Amino acid sequence: MVRRMHYSFSKIIAIVVITAWNSVAALGAILLPIPAGELREMFAFSQIIPILISAFYFGQAGGLLVAFAASLVSGSLIIFNREAVNTLSIQRVMFQIIFFNSVALLTSFLSDQDKLHREQLSHQLERMTALRAIDKSINTSTDLSSTLYILLESLLHLLDVEAAAILLCMPGADRLEVRASLGFLGAYPSRNVTEASGAMQAMKEMRTIYHADLAAVDPSMPNSIQGKGSIAYYAVPLIADGKLRGILEVFNRSLHPDEEWKNYLETLANQAAIAIVHSKLLEDLQEANAEMSLAYEETLRGWSRALDLRDRETEGHTQRVVAASVRLAERLGIKGDQLLNFKRGAILHDIGKMGVPDTILLKAGPLTEQEWDVMHKHPIYAQMLLSPIRFLEKAMLIPYFHHERWDGSGYPLGLREKGIPLEARIFAVVDVFDALRSDRPYRKALPDEECMQYMREQSGKLFDPEVVEMFLKMIAEDAPSSLGENNDGDIS
Repeated sequence: MVRRMHYSFSKIIAIVVITAWNSVAALGAILLPIPAGELREMFAFSQIIPILISAFYFGQAGGLLVAFAASLVSGSLIIFNREAVNTLSIQRVMFQIIFFNSVALLTSFLSDQDKLHREQLSHQLERMTALRAIDKSINTSTDLSSTLYILLESLLHLLDVEAAAILLCMPGADRLEVRASLGFLGAYPSRNVTEASGAMQAMKEMRTIYHADLAAVDPSMPNSIQGKGSIAYYAVPLIADGKLRGILEVFNRSLHPDEEWKNYLETLANQAAIAIVHSKLLEDLQEANAEMSLAYEETLRGWSRALDLRDRETEGHTQRVVAASVRLAERLGIKGDQLLNFKRGAILHDIGKMGVPDTILLKAGPLTEQEWDVMHKHPIYAQMLLSPIRFLEKAMLIPYFHHERWDGSGYPLGLREKGIPLEARIFAVVDVFDALRSDRPYRKALPDEECMQYMREQSGKLFDPEVVEMFLKMIAEDAPSSLGENNDGDIS
């Protein structure tokens, strides 16, 4: 927009300069006294400058117009100097007239060539910019439809066509499905694409199909495209890695295109094929990642179930505390990948007990001081088990820190208050609450009200008071229970 305004302004300046220069030259040639003949000729000859300017800015017509005006000025030298006219002076004036017109023609030709060259460069640059935008979309976008629409927008604009559509090959079926379309009067026409001769022929023969008049093979289709006149139709196969990925349909009412037009159409078709392949690879990768993630999750749950089977007294504990602690974590602002790692850590919170001997873990009575020393090492065992597994690095916070306490009396490091990771502070509240309301060899489960009273008493001592407050609020809202019934393994 700015460049256009600048060019228009320069044209106005050129007109002013041409008019002023011609006027001065004409007045000088006509009004100077007769003895100043050479000076008058110099004025007349100086009109070569406005001729050059006019031919450059206004082409052949403008250059010849100013050259005609200059010829009139030169001719006036004969009219106003009849006393001094001779054969030589007439030849000189004729030379000026011929010279003026030759300069106008040559300058306009060179100017037109320069403009044509600039237009070609600008058009090529525009196409390269469009291809760059498509490449960027292919590499950064996860949505195939948005990439294909960017491609179709470039195609309609740069190839000056009325409409275009991209049809994808359906796996395991001899049919095509519309994925993106632009330029139609409404949506892409609801026709049976499998019967569209052009697209199907391109699909079967793996080559570009061209119909000079689409109405001859598909009478209904032209009614869906804006404009009047016959429609030329192209069906270009989208091939990548030796496989047909789809068909690019192009509908064009303009004159027969040149080779450059066709080459750019093929370039855009290649880009579309690449986009389809990239999208398919991304889908396959996402599916593989989802399957791998599911396998990891099942493995973690398997480890947890193995521990529950070993320690029958805490069977079902893991399922209950995972469900409740995840709900509590969400209420406290944990989400996304952090919540996923929280859940994994909750599942594996007691995995370190795999390293505790059965004589201690399954002991029916209270533990001795030495036995508690061994039991207190299970967070360290958890770190030793999980730290080599890169996938579980960010899930380590709960297995390693969930026995730390707000007042610093916990283990294994004796951390206190906000020095304890938030995930561990959240899980500790749910874990202790579930343990209090579950049967143990050395005591019976406590009633829910006594468990809640204990949590209130230990708020700010053993537990983060903000977490306790949110936990008790969650229990009240999710009544009758947020952790399932006492002693069963169901998750509420």
